[in-house]
Amino acid sequence: MLQRHVNAVTLGDVQELIDDLSRNGRSASRISSAVNALRALYRFAQERELTSNDPARNVRLPLVFRTAHHRVATPAEFHLLLKALWGQTPEEIEHGRGRDPHEAPGDALPYALAAYGTARGQEIEVLDWRHVNLTTGGIELAGDEDGRKPGGSWRVVPLAEPLWALLSGEWVAQGRPRSGRVCPPKRIHKSGRKSMRSLQRRVRHRWQAQGLEPIGLHEARYTAATWLDHAGVSAKVCSQIMGHKTPEYQPGAARITLERYTHVLPGELEHARERLNRFLSERT
Repeated sequence: MLQRHVNAVTLGDVQELIDDLSRNGRSASRISSAVNALRALYRFAQERELTSNDPARNVRLPLVFRTAHHRVATPAEFHLLLKALWGQTPEEIEHGRGRDPHEAPGDALPYALAAYGTARGQEIEVLDWRHVNLTTGGIELAGDEDGRKPGGSWRVVPLAEPLWALLSGEWVAQGRPRSGRVCPPKRIHKSGRKSMRSLQRRVRHRWQAQGLEPIGLHEARYTAATWLDHAGVSAKVCSQIMGHKTPEYQPGAARITLERYTHVLPGELEHARERLNRFLSERT
């Protein structure tokens, strides 16, 4: 392998490397990761005054098309997936037979929290009944206790009707607790958390056995964002519900307007829930 001093590497060298990787079939995300590693290396060297060179700063990277790789389910399809985890066959669901909707949902609840409640995997693992209000219909989400501090990832999410019913069923099944894990592990574990990785492996096999196309927890969050968009929830309110610090760019509106001058008015979260419930009802 050819070795060079950090000062000897040029912009053209890095761009040629990128072009070679692209021609050899490397994905855009992998190339981007390699360039980011190179940038980190030069930043390390610059901080220690080992070089003033930064050949990776202005290179042209291939476009990354991420949206095509994420599965998004329709409300009706997702309803079917949850019912399959609830022990109902497609035939029972079609004819309106099966379990009480307020019965404990089991493995269906984490997926409902992700799609109907925009929860991330870690937020599902640590969610405590102290942060669930079934009276007003809202949950407080954060990845850990540090996230609940000012400037953290803490947020309040209004409960859509399907999630409200599932949480109510789980609460009753657990004996109406005041605290404790909303999604406890099936087996005692030192962390006290339900393993989202094990859950997804187990659930994937169950769906495949029933001829259904599986969906991941992170894909369920993409599904949540899609539903909110189709329900007509504004980009600013959607970003707050999803827990995104920076809303996605919206054509026709400047980013600075969305980030600094657009605010969520009182009552907008409740209006978002109404819009989402109406959309889910119409499509399910």
